[in-house]
Amino acid sequence: MPQLTKLSPTKQGRMALFFDEEFAFSVDLETLAQFGLQKGMEFTEEEYEDLLEKTQYKKARDRAFKLLGYKSYTRWLLRQRLLQEEFPEEVVLDVLDRLEELGLIDDLDYAVRCSTDLLHLKKYSLSRVRQELRHRGVEEADIEEALSQVENDPLEQIRQVIEKKYRSALADEKGRRRAVNGLLRLGYGYGQIHQVMNEYDIDLMEEMD
Repeated sequence: MPQLTKLSPTKQGRMALFFDEEFAFSVDLETLAQFGLQKGMEFTEEEYEDLLEKTQYKKARDRAFKLLGYKSYTRWLLRQRLLQEEFPEEVVLDVLDRLEELGLIDDLDYAVRCSTDLLHLKKYSLSRVRQELRHRGVEEADIEEALSQVENDPLEQIRQVIEKKYRSALADEKGRRRAVNGLLRLGYGYGQIHQVMNEYDIDLMEEMD
């Protein structure tokens, strides 16, 4: 039976636990009091695993709270971040389920806010926004629902990009090509770009011939 042979305070305000003279893991002071942990206590294997699981869960949960205090995450992104910090996957999944119950992670809400920013601040096209949301682990149903809630006029978006970044560059062919390539990188189709360029009396098809 594992025996708690030593308790040692850590610099992080936790208590390091040593079982059978070897360091096992650390607990916070709340867990220390909850389990009444004292030197010399003996644990069955089941009791030891229960203590370890509760400790890992609370540590992963507290870490998730801290991460969410800095920025929003999708469920997938937060899962990846916690797994990178070597929390057990089953513990991470339990934490994520609880955070969803509390409304602290909500992929649809995240997708709406993120797509709004990408469309109106970065001027991404809808296809580029879809690509970005998929990259962040948002499911297709949430992506489509989010995009149905945001206003988008791709031609007006292209006009705004041109006026802000490329208006003076349209005077020569090299500048026009740079503008087109920039708009293509934002995800706009060549037909959409050509339509707006016509408004500036620029015929891209003629220049390509």
